[in-house]
Amino acid sequence: MEKNRLEAFSDGVLAIIITIMVLELKQPVGDRFGDLLALGPTLLAYLLSFLFIAIYWVNHHLIFQMGERINVGILWCNIAWMFVMSFIPFATAWVGTYPTSWIPLCLYFADMSLASVAFHLMYYLILKEAGQKFKWTARSVISLITYFGAAGLGGFCPIAAFIIVAVVSCWWIFPAKK
Repeated sequence: MEKNRLEAFSDGVLAIIITIMVLELKQPVGDRFGDLLALGPTLLAYLLSFLFIAIYWVNHHLIFQMGERINVGILWCNIAWMFVMSFIPFATAWVGTYPTSWIPLCLYFADMSLASVAFHLMYYLILKEAGQKFKWTARSVISLITYFGAAGLGGFCPIAAFIIVAVVSCWWIFPAKK
């Protein structure tokens, strides 16, 4: 398969995921500022999820520039990654409705954890196919630990879990130096 075809398919899936997320947003029940503030947890979950998807979209583009050929392993890993990413709208809506409940938080951050694992595996496979060596970076390890930690411990202090995940996710806005 051509690399461009896989990238275009992935772009389309991510665009649909973001569209589903925005369609899940409900307007305030009234016309007062307080009615809008009542949607705060939902809007913050949406913002974090949108940022998470946008960062992955950019980094997906960057890692696919490193390889020329796409093998079956990369194809299936990309499909697995998109499968995990496709749960983000559901998890975002649930955690936005119940921002301090353990199970929605666990699912939300577990989904982020699995997306990170699948993405790192895909990155490894792309580098391997290109004859390059994969190296774990501090950013990669810290991200994985943060996402898994938030999935397991987010119920104890949800606000801290959201803030830490947001900060670590924002770290990925800046591409790694070669």
